[in-house]
Amino acid sequence: MTDVKRILVVKLSALGDLFHAMPVVHLLSEHYGCKVDWVTQPEYVSLVECHAAVDRVISFPRKGGMAESKTFLRQLRVRHYDLALDLQGLTKSGLVLGLCRARRKIGNSHPREAAKFFAGETPASRPESVHALDGLLDSVVHLGIEPGPLCYPLQFPAFPDIQKPGSPLIAFAPRSRWPAKDWPLDHFIELGQRFIAEKNAKIWILGGPDDQEIGERCRQALGEGAENLCGAHPLLALGPLLKEVDCLVSNDSGPMHFAAAVGTPLVALFGPTDPALTGPRDEKARVLRPEPGPEGYPPHRSYKQGDNAFIAQIPVSKVFEAVEELL
Repeated sequence: MTDVKRILVVKLSALGDLFHAMPVVHLLSEHYGCKVDWVTQPEYVSLVECHAAVDRVISFPRKGGMAESKTFLRQLRVRHYDLALDLQGLTKSGLVLGLCRARRKIGNSHPREAAKFFAGETPASRPESVHALDGLLDSVVHLGIEPGPLCYPLQFPAFPDIQKPGSPLIAFAPRSRWPAKDWPLDHFIELGQRFIAEKNAKIWILGGPDDQEIGERCRQALGEGAENLCGAHPLLALGPLLKEVDCLVSNDSGPMHFAAAVGTPLVALFGPTDPALTGPRDEKARVLRPEPGPEGYPPHRSYKQGDNAFIAQIPVSKVFEAVEELL
C-alpha cells in the first residue's frame, strides 16, 4: 500500500502509553511521507500536539454528553483515511476505529475486550513483543516497515522563566498515581542530603499541584539547595525543565517518560511494576528494582493495592551510585 496520504492513529491514554506510541507515529510518518491525525483523551491533547508528525488532534469525549459525542463523530469522519490504526486495543478505541472512514483498519496485536471486532486486520504478536512499545511496533512490522532507532520528535513550547540554578542539577519525582510505586520520601531526602553535602548539588522537586505538600516537606528537609517546583508549571513544562537537568531520579511515573523522551539521564525506580513491560528504553537510563522474594516479583497489576514496602527495599546507596555514574 504505497499510496497512503492520510493516516489516523487511536491512542487514548495513559501518559506513559502515549510516550510509547510516539516513536511508532514517527515511523509511520517517515515511511509514508505524510503527517498523522491522532485521537486521544482531552487531558493529553496538548502533549500530542507537540509531536512534529501530528497534523490534527481529535479529542475523544471520555466523559462528554451527547453534544460532545456528536462533535467528536463529526470531527472523526470529516476526513477519509487510507490507513487507521488502533494502538490502544480496548473496546472504546476499537469503536473509534470502527467509526472512522478508512480504507484499511489495523487493530492491536494484543486486543482486549471487544477491540478485535472493529479491526479489518490484526497484526501478529512477535515473540519479542514483551515491552509495551514492542507491542505497538507489531503494527508497524505488519505494514512492512522496519523499526528503526527510537525517535521522539517533540516540540515543546518555550518557558522563558525556567533557568538552571547550577550544576550538578538533580531532579526528584517522588510521587506517582499509586503509593505502592513510590520510593519512600525519607529515602529521597537522604539521597538529596548526600548530593548536596558531597557534590554541592542543586535539587529540583517535580510534581503536579497535588504534590505540593510532599514537595514542600522534601524542600524543607533539604534546605537552600532544593527548590519545590510541584505545581509551579504546566505539564508541558516538564520537557524544557528536564532538558536542563543533569539527572532525574523518578518512580515509574510521567516524569520518567518525559526524561526518556528528551534524553535526560535517568535513574528509574521500580517496585511492583515490571520495567521489562513499561520501563525506559533509553541507553542513558538506569533501572533499579529490589531482588525478588521467595515467591518471585509481585504481580505487575498489584501496584493498585498495597503499600510501598517492596520498592522501599532499594537502598539509598545504590541510587546514589547510579546517579553518580550518570553524572
